[in-house]
Amino acid sequence: MTRKLGRDPARRCLPLAEWPAPDRAIWEVALRQVDIFEPGGERVRHARGSNRAVEQGHGRWLGWLQHTGHWNAAAEPADLITPERVGAYLAALGCNSTATRLRRLVELSIMARLAAPDRDWRWIHQIASRVRQRHKPTRDKRPRLVGADDLVTLGHSLMREAAGTGLSPWRRPLLFRDGLAIALLAQRPLRRRNFAELRLGKHLQKRGNGWWMLIEGDETKTGVTIEMPWPADLTTALERYIAQWRPLLLDNRTTHARHLPGAGTALWVSAWGTAINPQALYDLVTRHTREAFCKAVNPNLFRDCVATSIAIEDPVHIGIASQILGHRSPSTTERYYNQARSIEAARGWQATLDKLRQGGELGHGPSPTRRTTP
Repeated sequence: MTRKLGRDPARRCLPLAEWPAPDRAIWEVALRQVDIFEPGGERVRHARGSNRAVEQGHGRWLGWLQHTGHWNAAAEPADLITPERVGAYLAALGCNSTATRLRRLVELSIMARLAAPDRDWRWIHQIASRVRQRHKPTRDKRPRLVGADDLVTLGHSLMREAAGTGLSPWRRPLLFRDGLAIALLAQRPLRRRNFAELRLGKHLQKRGNGWWMLIEGDETKTGVTIEMPWPADLTTALERYIAQWRPLLLDNRTTHARHLPGAGTALWVSAWGTAINPQALYDLVTRHTREAFCKAVNPNLFRDCVATSIAIEDPVHIGIASQILGHRSPSTTERYYNQARSIEAARGWQATLDKLRQGGELGHGPSPTRRTTP
């Protein structure tokens, strides 16, 4: 019987509770909160998601060490991070994408600096540079991109369908929720976790006649606070969802799933009346986009769609994409501009070719005569 890859003990992520005491102590110090007597830990100012990734990355490293015989209980955590072991670790990750291996190296280098800040760990970055030079995306995203306006249109069409009378009472609130989520994600393309975890009163606030979205930096991947107005064209839909459709979804828990935790102030409510989780959000978005466009556009791809649409339709204001996407640096958005320029160049060249091929009909002179070889 073939063992499934996900159950390979060498790939197990060792949870924090099972870490060796020295490693756990290093991490706890790094996360120590600031007080009036001493400064906080090295990682206390980093985003929760970033720290979670480092913790899981180190858990995978420890799991690999213990399962493969590279573990030495008498050694300090930093002493176990050697070029030989890191090389063997990378080899064990050979079936993963180069992006995954790069993340593992970055996570390991962070823990190495925490364990022994005075040591020279540049050799890890040198290994990472060699891996980065060979990096190729495992899957080309460009064929799966659609226009941001098409995504907004899809969201509105789902909400209109939900308002009709041809659906069951159980299906209508779900369809309206999905349409609102897709239309919002196409205009405010937050990262999936932040989008799924939106809370009324905390992340979504009524200000005057409008609504605002506010996500503090300690909840975002980049540590940058996100504050922006709710799309004006979705204000009525939001208020209708809150007043009419969301309560119907909340009632499902009382009726069918009382044993499950309540949704609380969560904006997005599941079919069972609980707070929707990021994976469920992923599933509903990809299902509707696959049905509409014959290709699945996942929540993360919405970010590419929006940035590329801005670059194509309004390249002068490409800088706004950095703010909409919550990037720390505008340089992160530059690749979308370059991608959009490539798309437009290809379209322009195709139009030129079409004119050349149809030159006689378009009044540009006769088509060139093909030379024949004597």
